[in-house]
Amino acid sequence: MKAIIESAIHRKHIYLTQGIVYDTQPTEQGMRDLHLSLLTPYGIHNKEGQPLPCVVWVCGGGWRGGRERHSENLPDLLYLAENGYIIAAAEYRVIGEAVFPAQIRDVLSAVRFLRKHCEEYHIDPERIAVMGASAGGHLTLLAANNDGQFDTESNAGVSSDIKCAVDFYGIADIRRIYDFNLKALKEGKRIGRALRPEEFGECRLLGDLVEHLPETAIQASGVCGINEHTCPVLVMHGDSDHVVNIEQSELYYEAMEKAGKDIRYYVIKGADHGSDEFYQEDVRKIVLEFLGEKL
Repeated sequence: MKAIIESAIHRKHIYLTQGIVYDTQPTEQGMRDLHLSLLTPYGIHNKEGQPLPCVVWVCGGGWRGGRERHSENLPDLLYLAENGYIIAAAEYRVIGEAVFPAQIRDVLSAVRFLRKHCEEYHIDPERIAVMGASAGGHLTLLAANNDGQFDTESNAGVSSDIKCAVDFYGIADIRRIYDFNLKALKEGKRIGRALRPEEFGECRLLGDLVEHLPETAIQASGVCGINEHTCPVLVMHGDSDHVVNIEQSELYYEAMEKAGKDIRYYVIKGADHGSDEFYQEDVRKIVLEFLGEKL
């Protein structure tokens, strides 16, 4: 069979680049490199057109996923690249490697690296956002509040500010999720891998029981850090989430409203933690509209 077709061009090539070292940081096991993976329309070596906006993706996994799993959601984020966004999936130090605030410091270091190397990667330095889910959503809300308190000397000399943030079912208040998990444990429910409070993800993140580190727990809670620098935020949460209860996003929405900040909050009916509802076209449309307006 031989045929001649005329194919209308609706999208450009999308390239995956892995293994970009954006920082090197100490862990309990020694120094290790932190990596970025990029999804880039046109390819990073093709400089046609204007620089592109960049979305930094922060994965979840109970603060355990920020290493080997940092780029596993890239297939689900392909729609963003198809619509002209560079996606940068960033590693961060996980629990067992370093305690808070190492994780948010790593995320902001990645932002600074991308801005510092914006010409190399064809990124518009004025159009950088952060997006994350679950534990990654928790770090996203902290990045949204960025007022410099988590900045370090890594990739120094450039700003770690972002224009907007997208949070999927993230943890806004470490103290409340700890109470939620304590209650569940007392009711005989298993909390992930944890059989006792010391094994809760939030306790391992902080390095001790939450009640022993009240000031750190506040510092680690995005709902407590809303300030004049807080950027516009889109939040999505399922009303059937059994891992991160929807109260987390309700509290954050109310606090942002009270502070007069730009907050868009969508409750997804029937959705559980990371369930298929979050990967449908109507959700993607909301994300694209938000990014298009704010980024």
